[in-house]
Amino acid sequence: MAVLKKKYRLMNKVIFSFILIFLLISTILASDGRLHLVHADKTSGKMVNSERIHLWKGSVHAYQDTVTMFCDSAVFYENRNKVDFIGNVLIDDGHHKLWANIINYQTDLRIATCIGNVRISGENDSLYADKFIYNFKDKSAIGTGNVFIWDKDEGSKLWGDNGYYLNEKMESIINGNAKLFKPNSNNQDTLIITSKKMEYYGIIPKKAIATDSVRIFKNNLRAKCDSAVYSITEEVVFLRLNPFAWQDENKMSGTDIDLKLDSLKLKEIIITGKSKVETLADSIDNQYNILKGKSIQVLIEDDKPVKVIARDNASSIFLVEEDKEKQGTNAASSDSITIFFKEGTPDSINIAGGSEGTFYPPDYKGEFKGEH
Repeated sequence: MAVLKKKYRLMNKVIFSFILIFLLISTILASDGRLHLVHADKTSGKMVNSERIHLWKGSVHAYQDTVTMFCDSAVFYENRNKVDFIGNVLIDDGHHKLWANIINYQTDLRIATCIGNVRISGENDSLYADKFIYNFKDKSAIGTGNVFIWDKDEGSKLWGDNGYYLNEKMESIINGNAKLFKPNSNNQDTLIITSKKMEYYGIIPKKAIATDSVRIFKNNLRAKCDSAVYSITEEVVFLRLNPFAWQDENKMSGTDIDLKLDSLKLKEIIITGKSKVETLADSIDNQYNILKGKSIQVLIEDDKPVKVIARDNASSIFLVEEDKEKQGTNAASSDSITIFFKEGTPDSINIAGGSEGTFYPPDYKGEFKGEH
C-alpha cells in the first residue's frame, strides 16, 4: 500500500510538471510577438513579387500576444507584417474591443486602421466613426468622419467631424462641428454645447472645454461666447471671452458669466465685470428695464428668475406701471439694487445703500441720469 501511495504521489508530480511546462510553452508561444492563426475554414497561400501571402477564409480566428482577432476572411502579407481582416471584424486587446467592416492591421507597429461601421468599446466609453486608427500600444485612437464618443458613466455624448482619443487621461478632442449632449440622470433634461472644437476629459474632475463659436442651450436658456469650460464634476459652466446669455426676455452680459447647476437644473447665474441684465419691458416702444453693476447674481427657480441682485456701483432703469398703464421710468444708482421677479417678469425693486434716484415721466425722451 505504501508503495502504491508513493507511486501515486510521483505520478501527480509528473503530471503537475507537464502542466507547468505546457503552460510555460503556451505563454512563450503566445507572447512571441508573431501573428498566429488558430482557425480558418479554408487556408491557402501564394507568392506575389517574392512575398508569401496567406489567404484565410471562413470563421477566421487569430491572435498576437494577448490580442485576439475574428473575421470572415483575412489576407496576411508576411514581408510587410500586415494583415487585412475583412467582414464582421472583431479585435479584442482586453482593454477595448474594435468592430469594423475592414481592419488593416500592422503586426509590428500594433496599429489597426478600421474602416466602415467602426465601433471601439471600452469599460467606460464607446467610440464610433467612419474610420479609426487605433494604436494598441498606448490605446489611443484617431477618428475621421462622423466621430461619436460616449462616456457611459456620465451619459455624455460628443459628436464632430474628426477627433482623437487618449486612453491614459480618457481625453477626447473633437474638431469641426463639435457637439456635447449631457442629460440628467432620468434623461428629462439636457445641456447642449456646440463649438468648432471640444475637449472632453473623462477622469475626475470631469470637464469639457469648448472653443470658437461656442453656443449653449438648455430649456429656455441660450448663451454664446468664444470659450467655455463645463465642469461636469462641479456642475458649473464658465463662459469666457465675450459671453452673452438669454433666458426668456432677459439678456445678460459681462466680462465673465458662470452658470451654476444642480442635477442639471439651472439654479444661479453669476455675472462679473461690466455686468448688465436687460429685460424687455415694452415691446411696442422697444423699452427695456436695465440693471448694471460690477457683479450681478441671478437666482432661478423652475427655469425662471426669481431675484436679480446688482452689487457695487449698481444702477437701474426701471419702467413703472400701474394697472398696465405706464407711469414713468425710475433711474437709480446705489451700492446694491435687487429686482424681484414674478412668473419670470420684473415685479418690484429694492434699492439699498447710498441710493440716488430720479423719476421721469412717460413721455421723457432724453438720457436717464441713473444710467452709467
